[in-house]
Amino acid sequence: MNEYDPKATMLGPTLADATGKDFIDGRGRRWLAVGKITPKDIDVARFEQERISAEYRTPPEPDARTLSVRSLAEKLRPRRLVGEYEYLLEEPDYEVAERVLAMDEAPPTDAYEAVDEAQKPEFVVPPIDDRVRLNTTQVFPASANAYLSQTCTATMIGPSTAVCAAHCFYQNGWITSRSITFGANTTAPTAPFGSFLADSVTLPGAWNINEWDWDFAVLEFSPSRPNLGRQTGWFGTAQNFNGRHTIIGYPVDKPVPSSWTASGRFTASPGSRYEHDIDIVSGNSGGGAYHVDDLRVAGIQSTQWRNPTRVWNEVRRWDSVTYNFFHAYGNWPRS
Repeated sequence: MNEYDPKATMLGPTLADATGKDFIDGRGRRWLAVGKITPKDIDVARFEQERISAEYRTPPEPDARTLSVRSLAEKLRPRRLVGEYEYLLEEPDYEVAERVLAMDEAPPTDAYEAVDEAQKPEFVVPPIDDRVRLNTTQVFPASANAYLSQTCTATMIGPSTAVCAAHCFYQNGWITSRSITFGANTTAPTAPFGSFLADSVTLPGAWNINEWDWDFAVLEFSPSRPNLGRQTGWFGTAQNFNGRHTIIGYPVDKPVPSSWTASGRFTASPGSRYEHDIDIVSGNSGGGAYHVDDLRVAGIQSTQWRNPTRVWNEVRRWDSVTYNFFHAYGNWPRS
């Protein structure tokens, strides 16, 4: 099996190609133009709050690596939003599925720009609310996290690529997204890197509205902003359950948009998920949970749940599925 060429063009259609016509990408894959979309105005934070009041957590699906190549390829078959048009990969990408199944653990990638020690907050142990506001949001690591107008968070993991949750962009149809602002703040500078939209948003076809094991999305800002990450910095990635992890995001119970950070531990690992005790609320969805020592994202904040005895939070863990999906449908990793 050939290795990926990091210099190859891996992007599907981008804003420059948003003509509503079928598109052949740099790897010879055909993307079918589904049509022009009519996005829905959904406040993602309100959706999350209503869901946690109405639902109990259903058992997670078996680990994706237990699926057959065909089944996994079907679930991962991507849909992509580019401008006002939706595109669908013509055929399931069996090569990506094969790479997932052949990979025991996602290899680590490195962060760009070290943490300024003066910006690192001290944490207390939950259940105390340990969230700390980050006021210098133009400085890494806050700068590598973005406020999304539909009340979500995104986190840079490469020069032009960010992680987010699929439910921030798609719920039985695409959701209106008016702006993405890295380092957003209620005080000046309110948008230190500007406000804009992603060149493309790509998510697995298995996601629709509550398929939580597939709740991840690739945000690409290349080629329109190929060096965005050089300005914001970015986090590395790693498959890592152990140690303390931090989430920086834009919770809706605080002044919006203001950047808050909290840390804690992953407490269980059911299926494709990590349960955790990090203090997050609606608005944090999509943000990367990164290890406090090596700055590598190990999960994407996804959901909050309750049952008659407890309430808990979950990230979609970083693994061979997410690694290969981002590698195939984004311009990532690339330095």
